[in-house]
Amino acid sequence: MLDEKITKLIDTKASEMNSEAPFCYASVSKIIEQLNCFIDGKVDLTEEEIDYSLDFLIGYYTITLDFPLDAGLKILRAVRFTNPTKKPCFSEVSRLSYIPKSSSIIPSRGRMNKRGDSLFYGCIYFNDFSGGFNVGFSEINALKNDKVNILKSKTISEIKVNYVGIYDLIKREEKPYFLMEEAYTYLKEVYEYQERKFDKHVFLAFQLCDKFFNDILRRRKSGNLYIVTSTLASHFLDRDEVDGLIYTSVKVDGSPVIAIKPSSIDRKVLHKEATSFEIQECYGQEIFKAKPLYKGAVNGETIDWN
Repeated sequence: MLDEKITKLIDTKASEMNSEAPFCYASVSKIIEQLNCFIDGKVDLTEEEIDYSLDFLIGYYTITLDFPLDAGLKILRAVRFTNPTKKPCFSEVSRLSYIPKSSSIIPSRGRMNKRGDSLFYGCIYFNDFSGGFNVGFSEINALKNDKVNILKSKTISEIKVNYVGIYDLIKREEKPYFLMEEAYTYLKEVYEYQERKFDKHVFLAFQLCDKFFNDILRRRKSGNLYIVTSTLASHFLDRDEVDGLIYTSVKVDGSPVIAIKPSSIDRKVLHKEATSFEIQECYGQEIFKAKPLYKGAVNGETIDWN
């Protein structure tokens, strides 16, 4: 059964927008076209203009749900070790987690974070090599002979995330394999309720907006892409009750990746252990042969390797 707050939100939007349905679709279409042109370097936009456009799309044409993930969720993060003269093992947990404010390293702009803002990027996994290590290696574009450190963590309490682009997957009946059937059914009911309540042009505007979000978060980096995606993420992460965002891996189709706020990592995630690998073969299709070199136990802010 749908939550009353969700149905009221959809009903309110329908009453406000259905009378101006053709304008809604045209407006969303124009904004998305302009943002895509900016990503491709065909037009210039200020960050204020980008921020305003994305705020408009999220505020008016997005139904955002806080998606709870139970304690015990497994997360791993892969980091390439680039110093060939040292033992290929980072000694500080922070080098494998998020970059702390006290660090001399300034976070560069990423898919979900603006320059100077730190986020924890990780892969949700269920076992090491099936949807685990291979996804981590793929996310960092690991190559043969690379040395890679993997940090394994798990949530110790429930975290709330937004799944950006989920309605576009529902439209195409592409159920994420890791989503519980109950959660997927609920999201599908929300999508179908929108379809019943919205004029067809309004519904198309919502579909177009969600498809755009899903597309740019799965798009390979090019042009000004990260300026748009990091601004998009900042709007979703602005709410205190949201711990992070889930989206689909760019490298491994269908595999879930997650971006989590540093404050939520500190309170709700436990770093368990680390492993240092040497990549021996890259077979393509996001499949690797990797040799474990060292195993490490997390001891507070440091990693004890053996």
